[in-house]
Amino acid sequence: MALRSLLTFCHIVRFLTAFAFLTIAVALQSVLALRLPVGSVRPDLPLVIVLAWAMLRGSNEAAAVGFLAGVLLDSASATPFGVNAALLGIAGFLTGLGETNLYRGNVAFFLGTGAVATAAYHLLEYLLLQAMGVGLPSFLSAVLASVPAAVLNALLLVPAFLLVRHTLRALTGWRELRI
Repeated sequence: MALRSLLTFCHIVRFLTAFAFLTIAVALQSVLALRLPVGSVRPDLPLVIVLAWAMLRGSNEAAAVGFLAGVLLDSASATPFGVNAALLGIAGFLTGLGETNLYRGNVAFFLGTGAVATAAYHLLEYLLLQAMGVGLPSFLSAVLASVPAAVLNALLLVPAFLLVRHTLRALTGWRELRI
């Protein structure tokens, strides 16, 4: 019984940690990212946090964290409610399938996963919004905007991964994440 309550406590602490990271990421996305674009592209901070979480904690937790990120982002954006929740939940689940074992020591695969996940997220978001009848630019211009965003998010994934890993290790102890 004590072990079960300890596990529940660890889950609550991780959930609150994810909520804090995501709240900060959504606030920065809403306030700063639109004012400080890198060239003509802006970072997708909640997506970067979800990808980092997925690479560390696996698909089940990442799907929940992605859904939470999407709900927070949907609450702060003009997109129809639920679009980001669905897409970020799926992105977290699919990215988390490899967990830490797949990404450890393979920097190219790590960065490539971040870039591919960003490009897929943007493509699916475009198609979903177009299916809902939202007026959007041409598909070609959306793809051309998605490529630099994918590169930027892949580069931002490195510090986000390190920050999330350090925080989770500080909260739950070093043994839990070692393999």
